[in-house]
Amino acid sequence: MPRQSGEPPKYQEIADKLRRQIGDGTYPPGSVLPPEREIAKLEGVAVGTARRALAALRDEGYTEARVGAGVYVRSWQPIVRNANKRLRTAQWGEGRSIWDVDIDDRDLVAVDVQIEHLPAPAEVARMLDVDESQLVYRRSRKYVVDGVSVMRSASYIPEDLARGTRITQLDSGPGGIYARLREAGYGPVKFREELRCRMPTADETEDLQLAAATPVVEMCRSAMRADGRIVEVNRMILDASRYLLVYDFPA
Repeated sequence: MPRQSGEPPKYQEIADKLRRQIGDGTYPPGSVLPPEREIAKLEGVAVGTARRALAALRDEGYTEARVGAGVYVRSWQPIVRNANKRLRTAQWGEGRSIWDVDIDDRDLVAVDVQIEHLPAPAEVARMLDVDESQLVYRRSRKYVVDGVSVMRSASYIPEDLARGTRITQLDSGPGGIYARLREAGYGPVKFREELRCRMPTADETEDLQLAAATPVVEMCRSAMRADGRIVEVNRMILDASRYLLVYDFPA
């Protein structure tokens, strides 16, 4: 029977059905979905239509394809990233990691930690409102949660603010960069985050070991002190399939 105007494509109907079944536990995390030929037979559609339905779920981050094994429901529990809670002074100001808000008792490791002393890249210089010849400290690291690479982060701190602090060392100490800046008299009191969702570059795909068709969230955070000067620029690349981003606002 011909489809009515305005009806969603058949593959989308099948994807919606499978998504509901994932949500209600018919297909729990870690389980395998029926193969495309079985879905096609059950729904009375061509194999190509079933394939498109499975691809839609993969692109949305619900499933992952394993070569020779089938299509599995992702078993990963999303990291609930609440920006308002993690950036409160009461969190980092008391020597706690801002990651404690996100992961509870999950295993977190920072790997590939690198510190560079270099001229500010053009975009960073613009955000810091300094000349490109201005020296900054760049702290790059990758975060691994429960054995999974979830984020690459690179912080840029003006040299005059970082000099003489543990910011220039591999281990910046309890509370991290913001606690050290506060100790030096430059503590941030305001933050701004800009987010953009996009497909990853080849290097980002390799670095975070992203599954096929997985997007990333590119996040850029500015930390400002009371007089408005930006004391840190942090560029982050997040595996979008691993996160739930939460923002609380007062009424």
